[in-house]
Amino acid sequence: MLKELREIVQQVTASSDLNEAMNELVRQTRSAMNVDCCSIYLRQTHQQNYLLAATDGLAASAVGRAKIPLGEGIVGLIGDKEELINLADARSHPKFKYLPEAREDAFISFLGAPIIHQRKTLGVLVVQQKQERLFEEGEESFLVTLASQLATVIAHAEAKGNLRSPNWHGMLKGLAGSPGVAIGRAWVWRPRIVLAQVTERKADDPQLQHQRLDKVLIQVEDELNGMALRLQESQASESVAVLEVYQYLLKDPIFIALIRQQIDQGWIAGSAVKRICEQQIAQFGHMLDPYLRERAADIRDLGQRLLTRLIHEDEGMHSLSLDEPVILVADEISATLIAEIPPNKLKGIVSAKGSVNSHAAILARSMGVPAVMGIEHNFELLEDRLLIVDGYNGELLVEPVASVLREYKRLIKQEQQMDALFASVGNDKAHTLDEVPVTLLLNAGLSADTTISANDTVDGIGLFRTEIPFMLRDRFPSEQEQITTYRRVMANYAGKPVCMRTLDVGGDKQLPYFPIVEENPFLGWRGIRLTLDHPEIFLVQLKAMLRASHGLDNLSIMLPMVTNLDEVRVARRMLDRAWREVSAETPEHQIIRYPSLGVMIEVPSLLYLLPELAPLVDFWSVGTNDLTQYLLAVDRNNGRVANIYDALHPAVLRALQQIIDAGERFGKPVSICGELAGDPIGVLILLAMGYRRFSMNSSNILRIKYIVRQSRCDELKKLLAETEGQQQLGSIKQVFGRYLEERGLSGLLRGPR
Repeated sequence: MLKELREIVQQVTASSDLNEAMNELVRQTRSAMNVDCCSIYLRQTHQQNYLLAATDGLAASAVGRAKIPLGEGIVGLIGDKEELINLADARSHPKFKYLPEAREDAFISFLGAPIIHQRKTLGVLVVQQKQERLFEEGEESFLVTLASQLATVIAHAEAKGNLRSPNWHGMLKGLAGSPGVAIGRAWVWRPRIVLAQVTERKADDPQLQHQRLDKVLIQVEDELNGMALRLQESQASESVAVLEVYQYLLKDPIFIALIRQQIDQGWIAGSAVKRICEQQIAQFGHMLDPYLRERAADIRDLGQRLLTRLIHEDEGMHSLSLDEPVILVADEISATLIAEIPPNKLKGIVSAKGSVNSHAAILARSMGVPAVMGIEHNFELLEDRLLIVDGYNGELLVEPVASVLREYKRLIKQEQQMDALFASVGNDKAHTLDEVPVTLLLNAGLSADTTISANDTVDGIGLFRTEIPFMLRDRFPSEQEQITTYRRVMANYAGKPVCMRTLDVGGDKQLPYFPIVEENPFLGWRGIRLTLDHPEIFLVQLKAMLRASHGLDNLSIMLPMVTNLDEVRVARRMLDRAWREVSAETPEHQIIRYPSLGVMIEVPSLLYLLPELAPLVDFWSVGTNDLTQYLLAVDRNNGRVANIYDALHPAVLRALQQIIDAGERFGKPVSICGELAGDPIGVLILLAMGYRRFSMNSSNILRIKYIVRQSRCDELKKLLAETEGQQQLGSIKQVFGRYLEERGLSGLLRGPR
C-alpha cells in the first residue's frame, strides 16, 4: 500500500483548499483500504464537539451537521486518549454513540486514529466496514500515517484562515519581532511591482538603457536620503543606519557592474535589474542561517524599488499618506517601507515573511514599534479590522473582545511609564544597588549597529560580526576594504573595547562566491574550522584588524566555533605571525598593540576543556544561542521543535554556571553575547551566577541597565540557591519573575496571559 499512501499524501498536501483536501483523502482512503466508509471529524473546541467535516460512505447531508460532544462516543474517546482504537464490533463498545443523521446503521467494524499536530488534537480520522472484523496491523499503520499528514494540512489551513469566516475573531501566532503592544486598525499594503512577475525583454539600444539605469539610481538614492532625513528628524537617528545596506548596494560597483553587463548583453534596464537581483536573492535565500537569509529581502526590496521607477518613470513615486495611525500589514515588509510611513502614523507591524533578523524587525526595535513576523493568514480578510499586536509573545489578536482590549490598554499605559524609567538611566553607569559594577556591550555587525556614535549608553562592542562585508560582495574583500570597515567601527567607539569575531561562515552561512554543500551544515565546515583551512583568508583578516586598530588600541579578537585546543594554538600562531608582519611594516616610533585573544564558547566540548583552555586565551565569551541549541539538540528556527528550545533549561544553566566558575578560578574575563543577556529574567539569573559582562542588541541596552540598577547581587544569589535542585522547567523563571514584579517591572514579563 506504499504506492497508494504516497499518492494520497501528494494529492492532499498539494491542495490549496482544506475541504477539497479532506474530500479527496476520504475518497482515496476508502478505495485504497477497500473499506465501506471513511470519515473525518474535526474538533471544535469552542462548541465542545467533534463535527463531521468530510465522508465517503456516510450520508452526505450529515457533513457540517452531525456532531459528537467532546468525551462522548468512540470518536471522543480517541480524542481523549490520543491513540488509535481498532474494534471488530463498534456497537458493543460501551462508548458507542449512534448518529442517526449520518445513517451509519450498516457499519460494524471501526478503526479510528487521532489527528494530532504539535501535541494538539485537531480531529479524528475513521474508517468503517459493514462486516465484522479486526483491522490488520498494516491497515492501522496506514491510517495513522494519513492522520499525521492530514494534521499538518489542517493546521496550515487553520493558520491561513481557511476555516474562518471574515467575521472571525481570535488569535494568530507568529514570531516576536519587536517588543511592545499596539492597538489599531489594519492597513494592508501591496507592492506596485513584484519582482517575480516582471516579464524579461531585450532591446537593441544599450546606451539608452544605461541612461535609464543611471537616472533611476540617482532617483532611488535621493529617496533613501530623504527617508534617512525623516528618521533623523523623528529622533530615530539610530535607525538611519539600517538604510546603509541599501545605499551600499546602490553604490556597490560590482553589483551595478553586473546589471550593466546584462544590459550590454541586450536586456532592457528593468530586465537586467530583475535578473541580477534574482541571482543575489537565490544566493542569500538558500542560506540556512536566518540572520543572513534575511538579506535576500533587502535585495528584493531594492530591486522592486528600482523596477518601480523604471516601469513607472513618467509617473514618479507616490508618497504614502495616511489619515490616522495604523497597524502596517503586508506579505513582506521592508525597512524602506517602514521609513516611508510617518512615525506618528505607524503603531505596529505585521508581516507574513521575515524573522527577528530581518531589517524590518531591526528597524522596528530601534524605533520602538511593536512587530509580529511570520503570521500565516489571508491578509485580505484583515483590511481595516481592529488588531492587537503583541510583540512580546509574537501574537496577533483580531477583533479582540472587550475584556482583552481593556487588559492590553492597561499594559500599554504601563509600558509608557516603564519607557520613561528606562530612558532616565541612559547616561548612568550600570551597577547594582549593592554597588557591583556591570559592563553592558553591544552586539553589532548589521549596518544598523556599526555607526552608532560612541556614547555613555554602552561600554563598547562585545561582538562584531565580521562576515557581513564578505557577504555583500561577489569576491573576498581586499585587505584595504576590510581595514576601512573595521576602522570605522573602532573609531566610532574610540576609548571603548571592540571585540571582533573572526570570519564565521560555512555551510550554513555561505558566501555567494565560495559555495559549500553539506548534509548537516550546522555540524560542518564553518567558523574557525574553515578559516584555519584557508590561512590566506585568515591572515588577511587578522592583518586588516591589526592595521585598523593602529592608534586606537581598542581591539580584541574572538574565535568562533572552537571545538578543541589545537584550533586555538594554531590561531594564536597565526595571530603572532600577522602581528609581527604588520609591526615590521609600521614606522619604528609607532606601535601596533597586540590584541587580547578569546574564544566563543558555543560548542559543548569546550565545557570539558576549560582548565586546559585558560592558559591559551585571554578571555572567553558565551554564545548562549548556539550553546543551547547544541546542548538540547534543538533548532529553534524549526517550528516543530522551537517550543522545547529553552535557554533556562537546567542543563543549560548548569553549563553556564560551570563556565563562570572556571573563569573566576583561572582569572579569565567572561561575557555573555547571546540573547539571554538581553532578557530581563535571563540577566538576573546570570548576575546571580556571577556574570558581570553582557553583550546584546541595542534595543535591550536601556531596559537591562535599568534592571541592573534596581537589583542586588546578594539577593539574586540567595534566590538562585533556593532554586538549586529544582528540575521542573519554568520553576526558576517563576522565582526570578517574582523578583521583577516586586520592583514594579511585571510589564517585562511578556504581557498579559
